[in-house]
Amino acid sequence: MAGKGKILIVDDEEEILELFKDILEEEGYTVFTANNPQLALDILRNEDFDLILSDMRMPNLSGEEFLEIVRKINDYTTFVIMTAYGTIENAVSCTKKGAYDYLTKPIDFNDPKIWSVIEEGIKLAQIKKENKKLEKDLESVKGDSPVEYIITRNPKMKEVLKTINKAASFDFPVLIIGESGTGKELIARALHQLSPRRDKPFVAINCANIHPDIMEAEFFGYKKGAFTGADKDKEGIIEKADGGTLFLDEIGEMPLEVQSKLLRFLQEQEVRKIGDSKAKKVDVRIVAATNKDLKRMVEEGKFREDLYYRLEIVKLDIPPLRERKEDIPLLVEHFIKKYNREYGEKVKGITPEALEFLINYDWEGNIRQLENVIKRAFVFADEYIDVKDLPDYITSIKKENFSFDYRKLKQTKLDEFMKGYLTILLTTTKGNVSQAARLANMERQSLQKLLKKYNVNPEEFRH
Repeated sequence: MAGKGKILIVDDEEEILELFKDILEEEGYTVFTANNPQLALDILRNEDFDLILSDMRMPNLSGEEFLEIVRKINDYTTFVIMTAYGTIENAVSCTKKGAYDYLTKPIDFNDPKIWSVIEEGIKLAQIKKENKKLEKDLESVKGDSPVEYIITRNPKMKEVLKTINKAASFDFPVLIIGESGTGKELIARALHQLSPRRDKPFVAINCANIHPDIMEAEFFGYKKGAFTGADKDKEGIIEKADGGTLFLDEIGEMPLEVQSKLLRFLQEQEVRKIGDSKAKKVDVRIVAATNKDLKRMVEEGKFREDLYYRLEIVKLDIPPLRERKEDIPLLVEHFIKKYNREYGEKVKGITPEALEFLINYDWEGNIRQLENVIKRAFVFADEYIDVKDLPDYITSIKKENFSFDYRKLKQTKLDEFMKGYLTILLTTTKGNVSQAARLANMERQSLQKLLKKYNVNPEEFRH
């Protein structure tokens, strides 16, 4: 059964509560029950529901009165009245006050209409919640804080920062590629803050959080009467970013139809609301980000090729944290200072043993995961964050990828450098050792010794 969600059933008959709960839970829904409206209101103050199924006639409080109170608590939970034939007129009155629909008792779960009301009601609630979150996101851009300092000593990240400094003053679209948690939004904010648009809005939207059915309306807006429920004009997300920067996170989740309209906007810098005959000029810079392989999506027909090449005029590849381990001590220090400021001076630092475990870990969730680990450790630490304050999944990993031993670490890094250097050298000369020696400004015999030592075969580069 599609559209699973969280349901509250309110009825003064215990047998009905038990029967409905069993049937709905068997279909995969999360179900709470209440045998009176007062208990239901107590539950609603602590739990969030997609759907409420409420009896019409109950002691102390009618279904209609219960509905009015629920609407004051929230305006997104779908409310469905259950009523006997004799009170259908009252149930219809409830729909005028905000109830989604009514079901007549006895409820027959073999009737497809019952499941349709439940599924569509839950879907409606989830869309309303998404809308509410979007509104909060858009409100928050009015008080953007300055860009945080991007902490790194990693060579790849330093190249990214150089590109940001060069690209910030241009209005070209930028595509940021990186795993979840690598700080793609921070990079986008840096581009905005360094650009001439810094005093205009920075609007950050995660495409994965917008239901596909409403994405076009959210991005481009609509005119009153454009479709059922459009009771007033709505400004789209792109218009809200006018003069500034629109950051589209997880752009790989955008449906092809909306991709087409975004491409048209990039070409013409115009938006046309749904139901409007006129287009409006809007000045917005697009910065997009994804953790997906967009080239592969293009090959699979899931992402428009023309949009991809339009977005990647400037492309920033953000390395995962496991490839920039030299940044971990810096980030740990930064997060300790951050939480000392938030919670009052508490932690002086981290022990070498604990830091070694953090450096040794591969960080699937990247910087965001590291920050959460430090935040958790902050709660349990005394003067210093120690091994005991770290999660078991980190401390159970063998210490085999990193050592604080200076000579061992230096040799490891030297070996990595030499192998990479020789590979680039022979790639450039297509395996010609004499030419490579001249480029390297060294004797041919000395280069051959290095090739042998680091197991690099010139034959593999000849083509």
